[in-house]
Amino acid sequence: MTLINVILLNVLWFTCVLGAANDLLWPGFVVLLVLIGINIYKKSLNKIDVKIVLFSIIFGLVIDGILHARGMVNYELKILDAAFLPPIWIMILWVGFGATVRTGMQWLLNHPKIGAMFMLIGAPLSYVSAAKLGAAQIPVLWHAMSFIGISWLVYFVFIVWFTQQDKDSSDAIV
Repeated sequence: MTLINVILLNVLWFTCVLGAANDLLWPGFVVLLVLIGINIYKKSLNKIDVKIVLFSIIFGLVIDGILHARGMVNYELKILDAAFLPPIWIMILWVGFGATVRTGMQWLLNHPKIGAMFMLIGAPLSYVSAAKLGAAQIPVLWHAMSFIGISWLVYFVFIVWFTQQDKDSSDAIV
């Protein structure tokens, strides 16, 4: 299941980013539904995963909302042009990441120091890659990358904490 989740999360990222660059939102929704559907079918989603997804939505709204409102990242494919709301495709990515972090990226949770470095470096690189593919513009690179790296590091600390709180919990939701 780990490999499937990693592959689907990467497909989701490319679908959302390339979709945003080409004004297409629906492919990201389709891939997200497939990702969640497979996890439900394989019974790999449980209550902690739902908590992580809900936390990811809230955290994503705040972090990418700040990035958008402060002009650190200018996103393409904004359906609602509210200064404080990130675009839907970014939120699809937050949901997908939250739904797969425990199954597809368990190695990050098992090695928190490596996971922390991955978030601190990998998350900003993901935004830069999205910008290079035409899904966003980053006017002041160092400013945005610092904020993104630190934000994702904080996100990861919370995810590790969530998973440690419910280590014994495997209550499947389906």
